[in-house]
Amino acid sequence: MNCSLLNVETGSAPPLATLKQNSPARVASPLFRRADKAGGRVRSIFGMRLGLLPLALALVLAIVQSGCQGVMLLGYLIGGPPMTDPDFHHRTNKESLAGKNKSTVVYCYAAKELKWDNEAVDYEIAKHVAYRLMSKDIKVVDPDRVQAWLDKNDKWRKTAEIGKAFKADYVVHIDVKDFSLFEANAQNLYRGRADIIINVVKMDDDKKDGNVIYTNPLKSFFPLRAAVDSNQMSFAEFKKHYLSALSDEIGKLFYSVATGDDIPYGMML
Repeated sequence: MNCSLLNVETGSAPPLATLKQNSPARVASPLFRRADKAGGRVRSIFGMRLGLLPLALALVLAIVQSGCQGVMLLGYLIGGPPMTDPDFHHRTNKESLAGKNKSTVVYCYAAKELKWDNEAVDYEIAKHVAYRLMSKDIKVVDPDRVQAWLDKNDKWRKTAEIGKAFKADYVVHIDVKDFSLFEANAQNLYRGRADIIINVVKMDDDKKDGNVIYTNPLKSFFPLRAAVDSNQMSFAEFKKHYLSALSDEIGKLFYSVATGDDIPYGMML
């Protein structure tokens, strides 16, 4: 006991409360303070998770008890929306344009009479489809290179010759039978219309020849509900909208999309 704390007059020790009050304060080291704070955070997080556990269990139980729709919802939350199987995959025993060492040429043909009102319709459709496929990680030969080759070579007879020129694995051949950006018999109303046939040529291993493995006719109308008044939108803007929608419709033949994503097709905006 510290002698300075003795009562000089009585020679007795001071009360315990006085000792506690006058004793040096316990100073915790920085290490102990950090440990205390860390422990507090761990306890706080652990308590929070324990508090959320009943809620999570209740949610799972409610979903399971709601039947098939609930199970589908749970699957959607865990793994994302269900995906469609592209028509090209389905009808060619799982052939795919995508692949690390695969390349595809997109070629579009339109008769001269269709190009009187739409001079570059073949190139524009090919370009939009090519870029649409590229956006889905499908390697596509630059459409400008393809067009340059077509301009210089007019003696070819088989679509496979285009694939041979670029050593491609596939050639997507889009044959345009009809194309218009106007409502029938109404030059003041816009409505995209196309009648096309899509063929896919698969090249042989040596890339010198190939055969058609897929054919799909397609008729397109955009927008579906009603034509667009030319006073509401410029011709160039509507053309851009339609080529984007048409390339999307063609592209979905070759890549997976979330179920229901094709529902908005044909709506203007």
